[in-house]
Amino acid sequence: KCQPIQTKLNLQNRCYATPKTSGPLTMPNSRYQCVAAQPTLLVFVVAIVFCPLFSCTCEAQSSGNSPVSDRPLSVSQVKRTIRSLKSLDEKIPDPKPGEWLDQHKEKGQLFSKYTRIRPNVLSRERGTLYIQPIGWFSETEKRLMKSTANYLKVYFNCQVKTLADIDPATIPASARRKHPQWGDEQLLTSHILDKILKPNLPKDAFATIAFTQQDLWPGDGWNFVFGFAAYRERVGVWSLYRFGDPEESEETYRKCLLRMIKLATHETGHMFSMRHCTHARCNMQGSNSLEESDEQPLHLCSECHGKTIYAIGADPTKRFKALKSLCDQHGFKAESKHYATAIEKLDR
Repeated sequence: KCQPIQTKLNLQNRCYATPKTSGPLTMPNSRYQCVAAQPTLLVFVVAIVFCPLFSCTCEAQSSGNSPVSDRPLSVSQVKRTIRSLKSLDEKIPDPKPGEWLDQHKEKGQLFSKYTRIRPNVLSRERGTLYIQPIGWFSETEKRLMKSTANYLKVYFNCQVKTLADIDPATIPASARRKHPQWGDEQLLTSHILDKILKPNLPKDAFATIAFTQQDLWPGDGWNFVFGFAAYRERVGVWSLYRFGDPEESEETYRKCLLRMIKLATHETGHMFSMRHCTHARCNMQGSNSLEESDEQPLHLCSECHGKTIYAIGADPTKRFKALKSLCDQHGFKAESKHYATAIEKLDR
């Protein structure tokens, strides 16, 4: 099940890269997983690379971290929390042609199965999420990163530290290009992961996420990706380049921020050994396009919420209250309403 296969798509997506040609393609190193890409042709053949260590469609592997000893909820208490929130779960609509579940027959992952795979969890030794900016960001882009970092801090109940900016000019010519058709300046994802992030991963890091405003591409044969991650190595890079213009209006800024937070929380969720969700509408659903992703919620279903609070050692009510406050601050009205209802469910 971890061999490359082919499928046809007509949409960009979180877990594919876009090929330049319609022929079969493979990635040079299959431990990497692509995140979100936009096609140039209406229909094309994509080589899907299944990660042998961990990917969106392979069983998660544990890094051996032990759960924090002061976890506020036991497994039985987490299960009661899941039951309390079950009535808020919304059924996933039947997939349209080209959408994620139309292309992938995934089994999902309930909390009961999650606890049996020894998932990656926060520990005292690895309890910090690092953000590595690459490039020079406008004040608006800095606001987006700061807001995303604050959301990650609450969402994953951990310290989030932002490292000093890296000058993109230090990236060698062999790891950059101009797209041959579009002329977009692009950075090579494998160089960022292998040469920048992995060698400098702090000892206390659960993971390091790099953000750049430049476009990304994962190697020969591919047009671009929104992001790329090596889940076992706990490093990833994501681009703001294709999320829209945050300077255009307050509405476009909010949409860019929501897209950034969705992508950052979704992909970091995979680093906590969480598979794509098929249980209910959820932030951990797979997505084949920005359009499909925009229709999915930022919040988690009851099962994925249970997995998250188990992995991060968070009090669910306190976490919901903090997330509601952030959603109120950013104008995410639907999410704020969901968290308010969830708090009422848990307080009963």
